[in-house]
Amino acid sequence: MHPLLKSFKHILALLASWLPVVAGLAYLHTILAEASYKESFILLSPVMVLELFIFLSIWFVCKSTPLSKVNLGSFLLRHLTTIIVMNAIWLHISMLYSELLNIAFNTSIYREQFDVIFPVLTVIGFFIYFLAAMLSYLFLALEQARVAEQQALQNQLIASQAELRFLKSTIHPHFLFNSLTALGALTRKSSEKAQEVCQHLAEFLRYSLAYSKKEMVKVSEELDHINNYLSVEKMRLGHRLQTHFEFDETMMDLEILGFSLQPLIENAIKHGIEPSMESGEINFILKKVDDYIFAHISNPSYIVEDNPKSTKLGLQNLKSRLNKVYKEEAKILVHRGESVFSVKLYLPLIKVAQAIE
Repeated sequence: MHPLLKSFKHILALLASWLPVVAGLAYLHTILAEASYKESFILLSPVMVLELFIFLSIWFVCKSTPLSKVNLGSFLLRHLTTIIVMNAIWLHISMLYSELLNIAFNTSIYREQFDVIFPVLTVIGFFIYFLAAMLSYLFLALEQARVAEQQALQNQLIASQAELRFLKSTIHPHFLFNSLTALGALTRKSSEKAQEVCQHLAEFLRYSLAYSKKEMVKVSEELDHINNYLSVEKMRLGHRLQTHFEFDETMMDLEILGFSLQPLIENAIKHGIEPSMESGEINFILKKVDDYIFAHISNPSYIVEDNPKSTKLGLQNLKSRLNKVYKEEAKILVHRGESVFSVKLYLPLIKVAQAIE
């Protein structure tokens, strides 16, 4: 469809801009043919209405003759042929219309007046074709730019979704390896304990699969995921892993980015508990502060800042996911002291629809 006909406002704007053209031509006709305004409008109004349809049809000609896909000679020849044919058809129909007016009013003035205005109509026909072609190629360029922009946004969205899936898939690999290794040893010592650990591990994996395509989850669901994770890790680490949690029970139904808290607990165990043979405690505080969900996780610190074994991949992945969903509204603050490493996470309270957008 022609871009000027896509909305009622565009049609009104087209008609409003066409009326002065008709009025101006009628005024010129009264001077050249010494005709009255009534005679001028009777003769020229239908003629210019027909020209309006020709003006609109030129868009389809331009659409079938793109600037980028034809050589200059073929381009000019096609438009030159089209403008001659269109003008010839328009002028011939206009002449026949003037003859019909003579018959209808039993006079000869309309054909005579048409002969006087004929050169002007010829020039107008060429000028309107040129103007319509320029506007048509402008509309087509804008349409191509809009389509290209939409395609770029679509590609960006697809890339972002693929990146998110990749980031999620890199959260737990070392945990699964360590858990399966420890579980193999546990099956020889206590089959009942091994069965319990398998259940927690299955719940952990179920959550990972069920919510891998879901951005937002309830706080309670994320905490259940963390509990399953810790149950498996406590089997592996024993007394070395101690936990102290403080949760605000009134915020369990709030929405939170899935897999946003568990990587922090995993990071705390990997870098704060595993490096030492002594017991260490992870402190986890979760509450609502103003318009944020506030999480504070602290653990013993045994790794110096430039340790090559610390890839910091967990925190980097989490920051990337936070930026994808919360943009710049989420904040993650990391502090390393002499004996304590802590992470403070601020997640804004948003609706699911806002997160998806």
